[in-house]
Amino acid sequence: MSPAPRVPAHDKLGRLVARSLGLDEPALREGLRPATLDDLPDVLALRREHLLPGHQWDDDAYLRWRYRLGREQAGFGDLWCLRAHGRVLATIGVEDLPIDVDGQHLSGAQVMDLLVRPEAQESGLGIWLNQAMLARHDFTLAVGANANSAGIVRRLFEPLAPRLTFTHPLDLGPFVRRRWPTLAATPLAMRVANAGLSLRRLALRWRRPRGFAVDGATRLDPALAAPVPRRAGGVHLRHDGDYLQRRLLANPRRPLSLRVARRGDTVAGLIAWAVEADDLGRPELHLIDWHHDSDEALLVLLHEALREAAAQACTCVRLLLQDEASQRVAARAGFLPSSDDDGRPCGVQSRDAGLAARLARAPWSLTDRHDDADGF
Repeated sequence: MSPAPRVPAHDKLGRLVARSLGLDEPALREGLRPATLDDLPDVLALRREHLLPGHQWDDDAYLRWRYRLGREQAGFGDLWCLRAHGRVLATIGVEDLPIDVDGQHLSGAQVMDLLVRPEAQESGLGIWLNQAMLARHDFTLAVGANANSAGIVRRLFEPLAPRLTFTHPLDLGPFVRRRWPTLAATPLAMRVANAGLSLRRLALRWRRPRGFAVDGATRLDPALAAPVPRRAGGVHLRHDGDYLQRRLLANPRRPLSLRVARRGDTVAGLIAWAVEADDLGRPELHLIDWHHDSDEALLVLLHEALREAAAQACTCVRLLLQDEASQRVAARAGFLPSSDDDGRPCGVQSRDAGLAARLARAPWSLTDRHDDADGF
């Protein structure tokens, strides 16, 4: 694979982008600012041009939930908009990202929701906007959600381990139909195969760790600190119960269900999921976010998700895993890696080259909560 072309420095790229857009460089810089509620109608109009037809959600409510828009104590970060020639030409969002790494507290941002009008997409504006966010934070994290964003991640960011798809099938029918349609048309064979899956799932569940109580939850203690694994090393995201309550349970676009695992009076882990339809309308349970203080707590939560998926007649449970420790736990619960998945790219960057290298070397454990698709 040939190396990606070298990206010009931010100032130099700004001059090139401005010239391409028919602006001078100061006008480009001054046109970029955090959006407020007054900008919302123009931002919504731009997003309507990009969002796929058939997706019905209240985008106004979603943006008010996701971003501050000039309000204190609202949202999770800022949505920046670039105004030029009397209209919004592009947007880029950032979510605050507090982390612990090697005992050090750092505060960065995750970049998301990059939208550029078609006539400006060949100007380098998307890269310039990412550079502009990097200039304002100690570090930035990016997760590729589509072909365009994946390309920017590969060009601008130090690569992290990819997020890989793992699946636990509960009904072999959809999987067999894709590979062996003749066998799938034999009802008896499919009933025998699915009965074998049920027995395997029961055997795996019988060996799950004891000493945990798992309950549904609709409210989290605002003072709750999200559980983190006790093993040394790695990057741990710092989020309290108030953040998780708003981020997981108040999303107007993607309703989630939440389960909390307790070891005595201690919250040992929590997991959130959504039941969504595949391309033929069959239900699948997708794990969106999880936090745990031990491998045993994660294993218990995965079995709880499998139990719920079976109760809702889902064909499978899917999740994206990045770190090897979680992948080993998922294997113990019967999850299988996808054979044709190259992974979702993600990366980190900093103006401090030493910090960028340190963050790139450290293990991360990103979940679907860090994918700004939010149910696309």
